[in-house]
Amino acid sequence: MTTKLEAINIMLSCIGHNAINTLEGVKSAFITTAENILDSETKRVQLQSYDFNTEEDYPLTPDVDGFIKIPDNVVSIVYPQDYLNRYTVRNGKLYDKFEHTFIIKNQLRVGIVFALNFEELPEVVKYYITILSAYKFTKRELGSQAVCVYTQEDVTDAKQAFLESELDLGNYSLIPEFYTRDIKGDL
Repeated sequence: MTTKLEAINIMLSCIGHNAINTLEGVKSAFITTAENILDSETKRVQLQSYDFNTEEDYPLTPDVDGFIKIPDNVVSIVYPQDYLNRYTVRNGKLYDKFEHTFIIKNQLRVGIVFALNFEELPEVVKYYITILSAYKFTKRELGSQAVCVYTQEDVTDAKQAFLESELDLGNYSLIPEFYTRDIKGDL
């Protein structure tokens, strides 16, 4: 399994920098830049809802004060239609726009998209993010991809592998009713 350190070392190798043994302690500008790009791309890729970072029918429960605090790693919440655009997130808490309050009396069930840490991601997603980050890091540091072995084609291939895996794991269908509702009518 690819670690964040391995991903950073792949990025550094693209500019001819020696591998590092740890991400702790004092870092060079190259290492800091590589880590920032990897973190940024890890979050950016996960802004969309995928099978690995999305949970449906997720319970949001008020605390003893009536607040529903949203974890820091939540990138989006999909509210069911019966909430009628009632809720939004403000200051890390759910806000009721109809009642003009942060006090929520009942548990809500929503779709939720999380931004996971790099190490928590499926390997195919880590591979895509690593290749994409290496490509962007090389362009930023050297102004070209001449030294890096990764090209835009490699990035496209890695993304294709990631999306194919997503389609396999997500069990998507253009006709969701077929799987969730009984077929009615005369037979």
